[in-house]
Amino acid sequence: MVFVRDVMTRDVIVIDPDRTVLDAAKRMAAKKIGGLVVVQHGRPIGLITDRDILWQVTSKEKNPSKILVRDVMTSPVATVSPLTTLRAAARVMLDKKTRWVVVTHLDNVEGIITASDLTWGFLETFARASKRGIAPR
Repeated sequence: MVFVRDVMTRDVIVIDPDRTVLDAAKRMAAKKIGGLVVVQHGRPIGLITDRDILWQVTSKEKNPSKILVRDVMTSPVATVSPLTTLRAAARVMLDKKTRWVVVTHLDNVEGIITASDLTWGFLETFARASKRGIAPR
């Protein structure tokens, strides 16, 4: 069985909700990533993605240096434990209609899992099961 901890990204880039959208966009560009976990007092309170910036700021011709992350972030954030199975994490994504889930342990950010991570994990599970001659569960 494959767990979230096996495929999650551990190096999570975070941002404060009171930073500007421009700051968030610059951080995403510098790290070549599509989203940031919004953290306040050490706890995840939301997500801001390139889509949020495109749909809520750029397309509405708002100035990203004057809009705060808290004003465009998705909140509350969907979370799972590192010991959640991939299947259960996929269910959370489907139920919450999101492509990003924050991995937490005792309210602390441990990682992030994306739809791409899930796909990779499912493919690996299938490949291992195929080598053993059994169908994956």
